[in-house]
Amino acid sequence: MRKDMYKVIVERPRHWKGGDSRAARRRDDHDGPTHLGMRVGYGYRSLNENLAPLRRYLLAQVGRPWDKVFSEICAGIDRRNTVQQHIHQHIEDFIATRVAIRDEELIDLSSPFRHAAEISQPLYVDPRTGLIRINKKYRRGYRGYYAERKAQEQAEMAACRRVLDERTLLLRLEELWFEVKLAELPASQEVLTLVKGRRRIKVIVERRYDAVFRRETSRAHTDWDERKRLYGARDLYAVSKRQLSTRELKAHGLRE
Repeated sequence: MRKDMYKVIVERPRHWKGGDSRAARRRDDHDGPTHLGMRVGYGYRSLNENLAPLRRYLLAQVGRPWDKVFSEICAGIDRRNTVQQHIHQHIEDFIATRVAIRDEELIDLSSPFRHAAEISQPLYVDPRTGLIRINKKYRRGYRGYYAERKAQEQAEMAACRRVLDERTLLLRLEELWFEVKLAELPASQEVLTLVKGRRRIKVIVERRYDAVFRRETSRAHTDWDERKRLYGARDLYAVSKRQLSTRELKAHGLRE
């Protein structure tokens, strides 16, 4: 391991800084509070470690004893240093070190779940030899699970949705096919008001009735994920829906 590995991994500009928009407005409001904390509205920068060198190093150690590899890591990355100690916390993101064999299957004993789970890292330490091995089921781990679930959801949506144009869909709802007309939800507006002599910003959100969900919705509503999955965009809603006739079903290839 290179001696400056901790610099390669840690020393990179931290790219994001989030804050509280409401606190920022209070800070810029001349009629607002007379005192605010020094960091109100400014937020904090997020961590931005470059962990690719650590991952490449561990992948290059396949076949070597884990004890020797870990000794090299400790020699180059001092756990007594707060910044370098953070690197040690990411080691098990790439290699499972507490592994056991149960029912002829490898399991990760360090799993945060109540019961030991399958190994989700690309590498693991063989409990019989102590050598670093490649996890051949890595793609079937958590990443593979989410990728498989996403592909399954897309396949299910392809089986119950047909896109005619930007604002017209054919949707299968409760085993029946409907023609659904879509429209864009109105954007929210900020209006300046006076409350007890003080200026306040009021956000006005217009609602629209969704014919598919059979309830009112808006851009601020929590069902945006379901709208995106069903309509293809979170800022659309169903203006109307109409059940297709037998002739239309045959014309669209939905019935023989």
